[in-house]
Amino acid sequence: MYHQDWLMRQIESISRFVFSVLLNKDPGSTIQLTEEAPTAGNRGPLAAQLAALVQAERFCAAEDLLYEAAAQGDPEALTAGLRFYQALNELPDETLERCSFPRDEILSGLRELCAAYGYDLSALD
Repeated sequence: MYHQDWLMRQIESISRFVFSVLLNKDPGSTIQLTEEAPTAGNRGPLAAQLAALVQAERFCAAEDLLYEAAAQGDPEALTAGLRFYQALNELPDETLERCSFPRDEILSGLRELCAAYGYDLSALD
């Protein structure tokens, strides 16, 4: 239980740090899980695609989409990814376990995403 609480605090702290200090943006809230879902003909913005996949509990597919966008240099990917990981962090452990997406993976994914944009967060350990 202590380990999970620590992980949740780490994820939240890193997200807020990147938003506030590195991006000079308001951390705001997580992606809205009620955003209009993309349609077959219109994929919509990355954040909406991620929100739809989170709502469908397809976390691995969402993460794959996020890293594909980041690899292509999508400027929206870092912000959308931070909000994506914040949204996952707010989910109950039972949901994450059912979807085979442990909280450790949220933290490592968040660090990996930041590293892809040149932000080395190892000093925050």
